[in-house]
Amino acid sequence: MRHGRAVAAGKRVAAAAATIALAALALTGIATDPAPAHVRITTDINFAEDVRPILRRYCMPCHNPKGSAPDYIDLTTYGNDAKPGARAWAVAIEEELMTGRMPPWTADARYDHFRNSRRMSQQEIDIVVAWVQGGGPQGPRRNLPPPLEFTEEEWVLGYPDLVLEPSVETVVEPGRQTASHREVLGVELEEDAWITGYEFRPRNPGVVYRMAAWVHEPGDVEPEQLEVEVQVPYDPFRDEDEPEPTRMRTGRPGPHFLGQWLRGDDPVLLPDGAGKRLRTGSKIELVVEYRRRPNDDSRIEVRDRSSLGLFLAQTEDEVELWIESARAGGDVALKGRRAGRPQTASLTLTERARLIGLHPHVGDRLTSMEVRVHFPDQRVQTVLYVPEYDPEFPASYLFEEAIHAPPGTRVELIGSFDVGRAKETIVQPFTLQVDYELDDHLVLPEIFVPRDEPQSRGGMLAAGLGGTDLPAGEGGAAPGFAPNPADPNAAAHMDHNPLHGGQFFMAANNYHHLEGALPNAGEFRLYIYDDFKQPVDPRNFGGDVVFEAWNEETEDWDETRYPMAPAIGSDYLISQIPDELPGEFFAHVWLAGEQQRYDFYFEETTVEPVGGASRGGGVIRAGPHSHERPPMTIPEYPTAITALMALKRDRVRFQIENGEWLTLYVPAFDARDLAEALLDRLDGLSARERGQARQAIGRVMQSAAELDRSGDLADRARAQRAFERFDGGVRELVDLIEP
Repeated sequence: MRHGRAVAAGKRVAAAAATIALAALALTGIATDPAPAHVRITTDINFAEDVRPILRRYCMPCHNPKGSAPDYIDLTTYGNDAKPGARAWAVAIEEELMTGRMPPWTADARYDHFRNSRRMSQQEIDIVVAWVQGGGPQGPRRNLPPPLEFTEEEWVLGYPDLVLEPSVETVVEPGRQTASHREVLGVELEEDAWITGYEFRPRNPGVVYRMAAWVHEPGDVEPEQLEVEVQVPYDPFRDEDEPEPTRMRTGRPGPHFLGQWLRGDDPVLLPDGAGKRLRTGSKIELVVEYRRRPNDDSRIEVRDRSSLGLFLAQTEDEVELWIESARAGGDVALKGRRAGRPQTASLTLTERARLIGLHPHVGDRLTSMEVRVHFPDQRVQTVLYVPEYDPEFPASYLFEEAIHAPPGTRVELIGSFDVGRAKETIVQPFTLQVDYELDDHLVLPEIFVPRDEPQSRGGMLAAGLGGTDLPAGEGGAAPGFAPNPADPNAAAHMDHNPLHGGQFFMAANNYHHLEGALPNAGEFRLYIYDDFKQPVDPRNFGGDVVFEAWNEETEDWDETRYPMAPAIGSDYLISQIPDELPGEFFAHVWLAGEQQRYDFYFEETTVEPVGGASRGGGVIRAGPHSHERPPMTIPEYPTAITALMALKRDRVRFQIENGEWLTLYVPAFDARDLAEALLDRLDGLSARERGQARQAIGRVMQSAAELDRSGDLADRARAQRAFERFDGGVRELVDLIEP
């Protein structure tokens, strides 16, 4: 699907990429007419609820009236007889998905761990294909309007804090296929700032191929020094009041790479709490490269004046991590036999950092590319592999999770070029910009902003939204209890569902989490996790299992202890205990230098979850179902919408825990509709917050479909994974929209 190579010559000579392939299909007359009225509908998957969110994420950024794809391929609407939309292109869309030409993303799936990945999951492909083959029904809402970010809004994330624009238009003259414009622009700043996001806005995206920007610091000042806290290993015996060691850190010499835009790219929000430095008196160098698409009419003059928007931290304490960039490589001269050899370029980090993004800039002659990280302990990790590079659709790669890089880590770019039988020297760009954030936190002045006490919305929800939508007594709460979305503890930690079917606890230090399981009578296992539910080495812990019995002679409790020890090759402590059931006992565990007690009671042995819900040794499968839902009124105010979303989220959690698979889609799709309704109600947020909200809305909408499919299969593990994304999106929206 995303191996995205050029299509063979013949029928689709111009089909080197997804947009061109669709254009070729239009020329052949395939699926370009509006859908006939007598098409048989054989699926309950529809455009409005199921397909539109997927196209919005992967296809609409290019296939919209202002996008880089040909303007007659508009996938932002369902379409009608007068104006074809996604339905008219349904057969072409299916072919592009099944052949892997669309969306254009050539990174090898084994290393595709990027948050900006355009790789559709197999589940998403299955949804779109089922919709096409089932007749392409529209869904419950007539004449769906196209998303505003692709039609009306000038800036996707809202108007930036700073806008930089070239002084003149660039003209791509008739007969010319390429052009470029480079200009250094002044920046008006009253004080030093932190860049927390950026948005390149190509005015004529059909011809703009690449945009890139660099920050040039003022020439008459010394490199900046900022104080940072030196991160030290965790020591449970260290005095909490002891101040962290600090050092003065000097910024790297410039110019500093800011970022780049390539066809299909979204605006970039840097990780929370992190930013790139922008000092007063700095200038920004903007480079715009132009390239006509293969099927464009070269006889037409094209004009463009693209711009760059910067989003800045509003207060100094918004940024605690310093992001910098380093470059590997440059231009390479290819000639003769050496041209066929792999080219390499590398950079070495001299301090502890976390890699967050890769921005290659390579030539059209590149055939394959790989990025490896060489760690000081001799480990080598491939983090990017592009087996078949497509010059029509280059990309940047932003890591889903930062990669920890100790001092001495080397990042290597490896590429192969094909220069054919050319006898002259061919020069190709071969550069990799690496974004990384320093591990040491910035030391900033404390800024205290008094806030009013958050108003509890529990009572308002019960009265204004017609109930709590929570099962009575869930989680130990009284019937009718509604959680307060404004509670800062509502989003604390990861979920507390047991991984091994046991009983789950959070330690008093708010970091360690424990799960006790009894897989067999007489065998007690204790699993220990960190704050993110990752297993912790059991060899670091110890303790006893204690049974108590009342001694009538002494009128006191007698204790019988059974030691716990790490099981060889496992991630748990194990203890052999009496095999009577029911069994009641407690575990004394040494955590963070002190002994803590956890009480357990087992009426029967525990069962380890394996995929779907099991009963009597068999896996329950829910089977097909209708997508009919009770009517839901969407509240007018954003705070009420997010509060209702949180209740729907809690209902999803309850149904997964209790195996209510057939109706799992109901609260999931309700929350999805509520999330989509928020898109028109983000005016009160800053530009960066709007961007965060839109990303969170996308996660909710996509994971709702995943929850629906996992419910069809009664697949508990799959549902849990989908719920983690779903829950994260809802929590982020609640935090952003809080009063």
